[in-house]
Amino acid sequence: PSGSMNRRVAILLLSVVLAGCGSGHGDAGVGGAAGAQAGAAGGAVAGAAGGGAAGGVGGGGAAGRVGVGGGNAGAGGAAGGAASVAGAAGGAAGRDACAASALAGGPLVSIPSHLDFPVHDPSMIWDGTRYYLFGTGGTLSFRSSLNLVQWAYGQSVFSEIPAWVTTALGANPGDLWAPDISYFNCQFHVYYAGSTFGSNTSVIGLATSPVLNPDQAGYKWTDQGMVVQSTSSDNFNAIDPNVAFDQNGAPWLAFGSFWTGIKLRQLDPATGKLSTSNPMTYSLAGRGNGGAIEAASIVSHNGFYYLFVSFDACCKGVDSTYRTMVGRASAITGPYTDKAGKNMTSGAAEQLLASSGRYIGPGGGTACKDGDNYLYVYHYYDGDDNGASKLAIRPIAFDSTDWPVLGDMLFQ
Repeated sequence: PSGSMNRRVAILLLSVVLAGCGSGHGDAGVGGAAGAQAGAAGGAVAGAAGGGAAGGVGGGGAAGRVGVGGGNAGAGGAAGGAASVAGAAGGAAGRDACAASALAGGPLVSIPSHLDFPVHDPSMIWDGTRYYLFGTGGTLSFRSSLNLVQWAYGQSVFSEIPAWVTTALGANPGDLWAPDISYFNCQFHVYYAGSTFGSNTSVIGLATSPVLNPDQAGYKWTDQGMVVQSTSSDNFNAIDPNVAFDQNGAPWLAFGSFWTGIKLRQLDPATGKLSTSNPMTYSLAGRGNGGAIEAASIVSHNGFYYLFVSFDACCKGVDSTYRTMVGRASAITGPYTDKAGKNMTSGAAEQLLASSGRYIGPGGGTACKDGDNYLYVYHYYDGDDNGASKLAIRPIAFDSTDWPVLGDMLFQ
């Protein structure tokens, strides 16, 4: 790892704005919708009572959508406006309450000892009580922790590989890959990939649940089916999904591996599927001639969007050559460049991590915001343990020119 190891124990109590690590955004949910309906209905009733049509604005939804009622002048219209303004306030309160259900403070612990925690392609989120960690393998089992040091195995998202995945791929893949955990529209979203090594016959699927704790009321994973598919005739590979949010809070899905690199599609916040109003596929980064690039994740800071990716070879134990790279853009759709202004679609990027000592092939990670803090949650291959893949977490800081700098590992 770069820099010296942090040799003390420090607990940082976080003031969380977004959900844990992972991605978090409070869209309109049940409360927001109820507020909108109440506002519109209240405006209509009050306006009619005064002999006027409904007046004012009723309730707010995701991205500030409003229900507008044209109003005639008069006391009834004014009352309708007042009622619908109250409805809007109720909608806003509903949105805030929905977001708050998953947003709370969580401790980050830095320890001087080595933590042997197996994981590959990790993605992590804080749900208000515990951290939840997802990674490649099987039917997407996940683990939870109060402090990032002691982890408890939980359940799995699925009891078996979804049948639609097997049908789409033509065979059962055996394992689901690279899950990404995010929170929006009052649901936790797990995007995941189904594929086989070296192939772009692949799918990205989605599962949702209102809560992550299996012992909590409402816990239930719903298979939402396919989000993106690629076949051997495509020039991209539909794996390694990651959700990011633009400055307006709209969700986007980054994905891709090898072939023509990293792609981006806008999502419909209500369904979690691809947006039908914006069918554009954006190309964000590539290596040329199908070179090795994957594991994209995007965070924003101070007017910039940062695209983290992994270059070179994963999954070869001590022979892995993964490196963590980054570029930035002023719009979530790019263009992303290195410090010299060279476009990431031409293979340019700034290196953040490479093999060092026992820590081989660091990458396959997720950059995420945790309150006012940023983290990079990733795996490495342990040179002192036959190349087993293990969890690592580093804080992300930004230098005077707003380029990211990775801090020391929270644990060795």
